Amino acid sequence: MKAIRLHEFGGPDVLRVEEVPTPTPKAGEVLVRVRAVGVNPPDWYLRSGYEDLPDFKPPVQLPAIPGSDISGEVVDTGEAVFAMVRFPSFGESAAYAEYVVAPASDLAKKPSALDHIHAAAAPMSALTAWQYLVELGHEAPNPFQSKPHRADLLFVTLDK
Repeated sequence: MKAIRLHEFGGPDVLRVEEVPTPTPKAGEVLVRVRAVGVNPPDWYLRSGYEDLPDFKPPVQLPAIPGSDISGEVVDTGEAVFAMVRFPSFGESAAYAEYVVAPASDLAKKPSALDHIHAAAAPMSALTAWQYLVELGHEAPNPFQSKPHRADLLFVTLDK
């Protein structure tokens, strides 16, 4: 299968399209034929070697296939699914590929009203919206942001 991998950290030029073996599911996992992927800040943090996050340097085994947001079909059943695969795994999610192995528990049925492109764009943005709007002001640790969420920065009043 084809996959986008990086063998070193850097700018977009370190990403290479390569032939790699199709992954094999283990117990509790399924093989998904990827139809679309989302591109998110953690993907370019990984690509750059986390240079924009000076206090956060998780170990990453290279070469790595970046990405976590996918939309596609389960190979065995044809079920259309979307997911944020193994986030935050820091280099193990491997979404930028024709096939990805994912824990079945990471997958959700793709809404029929969404095409694969829009479904792949949804997982991390939905998580971000949930964190800011539903869990407003939560104190959960976030490796990508050193400051806590602040409700007063999220809403603008238009009463003038």
